[in-house]
Amino acid sequence: MADDSPKERLVGVYSDDGASPWCVDCTCKMLTRRSYTAVRLTAEDILSGEWTRNFVGVVFPGGRDSPYHDKLQGPGNKLIRRFVERGGWYLGLCAGGYYGSARIKFCEGDPNMEIETSRELAFFPGSAVGPRYSGYKYVDNSGERIVSIIRPVSCRSPRDKEKRVYFNGGCYFSPVESKELKCSTTLWEYVGPSDTAPAVVGCCVGSGRAVLSGVHPEVGYADLDSSPHSDEVMSEMELHDSDRLKVLDDVFVFLENVTVDG
Repeated sequence: MADDSPKERLVGVYSDDGASPWCVDCTCKMLTRRSYTAVRLTAEDILSGEWTRNFVGVVFPGGRDSPYHDKLQGPGNKLIRRFVERGGWYLGLCAGGYYGSARIKFCEGDPNMEIETSRELAFFPGSAVGPRYSGYKYVDNSGERIVSIIRPVSCRSPRDKEKRVYFNGGCYFSPVESKELKCSTTLWEYVGPSDTAPAVVGCCVGSGRAVLSGVHPEVGYADLDSSPHSDEVMSEMELHDSDRLKVLDDVFVFLENVTVDG
């Protein structure tokens, strides 16, 4: 795992059990385009703690959250949490967004897929509830779609418009009454069909920050070539490919506003 890149540009990307290889690749490409050096980390790497001395951030990509917990519960999650509290940042995308929340409610009522449990990182003090839209399947992309999100009214300008981004099984974020809730803010929210709900949240954690996302702003039109996708998704992504870049800009403005302890 040795890497001599400057500390301020090193970002770990979790790529062990549960992480979708396609999502890992998309995440690494996204980080590279933003002038970071992406380093793939296994659970063993996380548990070694070496990365906490040289990295500025860590990303948990799309995939399945339960295997993340199986390998990192206890010592691994404690290292990640401490890393963020001391000034690092955490970006959770889809499965990584579920993983970074205090509770998960997934596929409620489905006897084969339902998960309702707590998680240890708890950057967001509420629940990650999903999928936000129906039709998700672990085995294929039949539940994928392009969805609309917008900045919340509290920070929306008259010129702000809805953005169309890739979605596949992600959550929305349901707050709870907590004194810690004031440390969380909604960056983007889902639009309709009947209501709005937080799609991307930012959390202040000690001296560091975390962003959890139910959507996939790391996925661009060019990334769809490496995995089978519907014609509708392909055409929508081609038309709206630049939308996700504005979402990513907001994500990284929030994450990079961090003072790292010496």
